[in-house]
Amino acid sequence: MTGRRGLKRIALAAGAVDRRVRRSRPRAVGLCYHSVHADKPFATAEPVMFERQIAWLTEHCEVLPLTAETIRAAREPRHDRPVVFLTFDDGYDDNHEVVLPILLRYGITASFYLTTGFIDRDAQTLARFRRERACGDELLRPLSWTQIQELHSAGMVVGAHGHTHANLATLDPTAVRMELQTSRAVIEDRLGVAVTTMAYPYGKPRVHFNERTMTLARDTGYDVAAAVTSRGVRPADSDMRIPRFFVARDDVATLRDKVEGTFDVISVWQEFAPRPLLQAMSPLDFSH
Repeated sequence: MTGRRGLKRIALAAGAVDRRVRRSRPRAVGLCYHSVHADKPFATAEPVMFERQIAWLTEHCEVLPLTAETIRAAREPRHDRPVVFLTFDDGYDDNHEVVLPILLRYGITASFYLTTGFIDRDAQTLARFRRERACGDELLRPLSWTQIQELHSAGMVVGAHGHTHANLATLDPTAVRMELQTSRAVIEDRLGVAVTTMAYPYGKPRVHFNERTMTLARDTGYDVAAAVTSRGVRPADSDMRIPRFFVARDDVATLRDKVEGTFDVISVWQEFAPRPLLQAMSPLDFSH
């Protein structure tokens, strides 16, 4: 049994027990999508499966964008269904062409975090995306500002995702501020609205952001920041590191398990394992 497979089996067994123990508590979960497309190799969902997921979520959960207000509401013990924060990172054009019509059809809103260098086709950002997604420019199609305006006009929350999608934990404070300020300023200038939410590029705690990053993000004017951590939101969680499950071509059953808590035990490894072991198990996380 491989290390990854073993961890998954342990998670399923431990999570099933933990889920039974926690049924009476309010449950809030963040979901992190990227591209939704039939053919892109780096897409996190195909359109047909994505709509099945949305159908299940709207039937069984309360689906919301991620804001300071929705976080506060989710922590109140009045919910008889799980609260799910629906989010999309990077800013691919299929978020408008594929995702928006489905969301409107089901009457739900979500958060979209934009890498502004990607949107504006900055050479450094495009080079990073080409390298990490192992594809050419023909597959790297960002949202246009017209499409972004339409997302916003439809009630979607637009937030920032850095300017060049750099690993903020590896940058000095001046460079971190530049990434955070630039992305926020560009979106505010284009949309004419305040931007107060963001998602850390890559998103893993201790690897891609840290306490210093969180402080700089708050000082820059953000009041909510999303991470990537495999567990639900806890009452003690800071609004500057709200966990989200990464959606990676999940079927509906796997998505359900994430929402209900089966995989939460994986977060213990992500948040507390020694860095050398993290790097050995997930070397790609340390390549950014």
